[in-house]
Amino acid sequence: MCPLTVSCADILTLAARDAVFLTGGPCWKVPMGRRDGTTASESAANQHLPGPFDSLQNITAIFTSKGLNAKDVVVLSGGRRSLFDL
Repeated sequence: MCPLTVSCADILTLAARDAVFLTGGPCWKVPMGRRDGTTASESAANQHLPGPFDSLQNITAIFTSKGLNAKDVVVLSGGRRSLFDL
């Protein structure tokens, strides 16, 4: 945590929360102080995240291997798919 800091990760989280609320969804408190990553890897992202056309079985396997549950899979997959539809 980074007290008195608003990171890019915080801004992204706030934007996602506000988009959900503005489209009729719930609103929730977002704690601030996340640290931004200092590195990025396209190959790691491609290896550890499902693609937009992966099967449900593969998407579920990837997300559950990261400790997420079925509800997380549905929420993240729905958001991810809608971004590709834009």
